[in-house]
Amino acid sequence: MKKNNNLLEQHRRWLSRSEGMTAQELAYIEEDLASDSLGGLNNVADSLGMLATYYGIQGEVAISDRDASGWEHVSRSMMYRYLALMLKAKAFSKTSFLQGVKTVPNLTNQLSITGCLLAGLIVADRRDLAASVADVLAGMLTINGAVDSSYLKQRRFEPFMLWLYSVYAQGDTLPEIKSMDLGIYQNVIDEWTNEQGLAHALEELCQYHLSNVEDNGGAWDPEFKYAPFDLLPLEIHAIFQVRQQLGLTVPAVSSPLLSAETAALENLVIISDQLAVRVETAYESFFGV
Repeated sequence: MKKNNNLLEQHRRWLSRSEGMTAQELAYIEEDLASDSLGGLNNVADSLGMLATYYGIQGEVAISDRDASGWEHVSRSMMYRYLALMLKAKAFSKTSFLQGVKTVPNLTNQLSITGCLLAGLIVADRRDLAASVADVLAGMLTINGAVDSSYLKQRRFEPFMLWLYSVYAQGDTLPEIKSMDLGIYQNVIDEWTNEQGLAHALEELCQYHLSNVEDNGGAWDPEFKYAPFDLLPLEIHAIFQVRQQLGLTVPAVSSPLLSAETAALENLVIISDQLAVRVETAYESFFGV
């Protein structure tokens, strides 16, 4: 609980220093949308990421204060993260064949966000958006150059989320996942039909989550360092959601992460606001989809 409180205090300080940030990013988005260019849309994705962080933090702080309106901010954050990901993924796919000539960055920096976002979309039961994100995640894991190979070899959480999605969607598991080392997440798969063993595995995942919410430097890139995925253990709730939909029991799990406030996930309703609609329109117009 102490770690949660410390992180919340950091978030409160960050918000107090971030007045004017949203107006600035919105102004950047206006300018970049008007450019009607690939570079402009890539910049829009960056600004959406900044706004997603702002609203994610704002939402988490409000939820911790028992203000249910915080879920609206979290929902907005997740929609902006979704749009940013779609822009980044499409821009990469459109330029990857250029092999270093006038390309956009690959998707290494988007990998953890994609896994977290997929978890949130499963929790919100937005199957349409989840399918798109799962497609991008599958591409990240299988397309040469989409993610730096040395980085990908270390990852455990993101391939696990694709396994969980296959259970959620009742589809086939990506063949490559079966040969991947999923680390601590393998325990969930192994204990899926053993409620007691699964409860223990999920408690370990909660501890792992708490240990990976802050980037303290070094080679390791923590999976849950971006709001709202740091204080909202959406991957745990995604497991609960999938089991409920399959008619399986949901084991009792004890963790400071699973508070009553953060468990009110019926309030997580992800819809497009005016900005999201504008970005979606620009995406469809530019890429012809």
